[in-house]
Amino acid sequence: MKLKKLLTGVKILKIKADLGISIRKITSDSKQAIENSLFIAIKGEKRNGNAYIENAYENGAVCVVTDDINYFEKHKNTILVDNSRKALSLIWSNYYDNPSSKLKIIAVTGTNGKTSCSYFLYNILRNAGKSCGMISTIETLINDKKIKRSGGSEIGDTASAMTTPDPKFLYYTLDNMQKNGVEYVVMEASSHSIEQEKLAAIHFICGVFTNLSEEHLDFHKSMEQYFLAKCKLFDLCDIGVVNSDDEFGKCIKNKTDTKIYECSFGKNSDIYIENIKMCESGNTYEIIKEKEKIFIKTAIPGEYTIYNSMIAASCAKLIGIDDKSIFEGIRSTAYIKGRLERIENTNIYIDYAHTPCAMNNIIKTVKQFAPDKRLIVLFGCGGDRDRGKRKIMGEIASQCADFVIVTSDNSRNEDPVQIIKDIMSGISKNNYCIIPKREDAIKYAVKSLKKDEILLLLGKGHEEYEIDAKGKHLFDERKIVKSVLKIR
Repeated sequence: MKLKKLLTGVKILKIKADLGISIRKITSDSKQAIENSLFIAIKGEKRNGNAYIENAYENGAVCVVTDDINYFEKHKNTILVDNSRKALSLIWSNYYDNPSSKLKIIAVTGTNGKTSCSYFLYNILRNAGKSCGMISTIETLINDKKIKRSGGSEIGDTASAMTTPDPKFLYYTLDNMQKNGVEYVVMEASSHSIEQEKLAAIHFICGVFTNLSEEHLDFHKSMEQYFLAKCKLFDLCDIGVVNSDDEFGKCIKNKTDTKIYECSFGKNSDIYIENIKMCESGNTYEIIKEKEKIFIKTAIPGEYTIYNSMIAASCAKLIGIDDKSIFEGIRSTAYIKGRLERIENTNIYIDYAHTPCAMNNIIKTVKQFAPDKRLIVLFGCGGDRDRGKRKIMGEIASQCADFVIVTSDNSRNEDPVQIIKDIMSGISKNNYCIIPKREDAIKYAVKSLKKDEILLLLGKGHEEYEIDAKGKHLFDERKIVKSVLKIR
């Protein structure tokens, strides 16, 4: 493809290159540069791609895109842009002939609930007879068929592990969906992807906000910066739907010119709900928009399920989906992997809760439908991530559970023992034990579980791997639980 076409829409400040040259490959990794390739120099958290421009040229790159004036002036065949990350997204989108322009895309953002809300929306659209794709933390779907975002295996594929894939894989996936006749796409939009301009080439028909609580502060540095990253999404949308019961959600309309619809449990919102009934088998409520009412029934229990389904239903209503499809789409969503997932015929549940807010919500939900049972919570915290939440999660577990098993959870390059010490600084009761190796902790918990107890395995959820200092390896909690139960 000609360089000029690849740069369509990119804000070019200065240029020292022939726009008529043909490009064989696009890369931001100098090691992957080949003859006649285009290298985009990205400044990362740990490495500056500009430092590898010479390597890219040596490997065959014919042109370099940078947003650093010093490197632009230092090297030949360079193009200076305002933002290299944004340019990377636009270039990949151009490479695939702007697939998002041929799709109706909905973005779901927030700290917790993105995946559940996405599944509700996806199932609503499928019940409405729409050809639909989904890009979520758990999986990528085209009309219920699971696809891989790249050619790699799930265990080693970086693209499959990301909530929102990098531009190379994101625009490839959207192109794949468009070529397979997809009309609507529901995708999770992480704060990292928004801040890193991965979505720069996409215009969304609707942006959805679930909630915001402490998470990713190792990256965003403050809750204010975290919030502002989420707000940027709505500048790319026709309309926005936000949970205004969340303190940050009600502020979004002041941060964007996009029309924002607020939904909540209260009557002061554009869309609200009433007649709520909750039980172990799910919830019922009515959603009100002006004088219209839609009866909603969920097969998944919990107050947070009401919020996630309410936001999904509100979005669907605003984009013109009929009431019956909204009802059936939500009612039929009975299972989401790793989201209050029950191991069959047991009192053992697996959930992805890995933030203080999510932990609090899941414990609250279980206590609502099983108030007479003793609650055991097993959890750890991720390494190389926000340390501030570890103490808070220790506090919540200690105060809200009857017994706590502290263990590891994707320790990455950190010492698991030090992570556990951080968690323990928040535990105030003598209602815990520490078992550093997660597999041992799960086996102990399952073997010890009594009939009048519930066990919550928190943090891993849908993940079937664990990441430690040695790398990424297979780890499936379901198999460990079932192997112990078989022995019992």
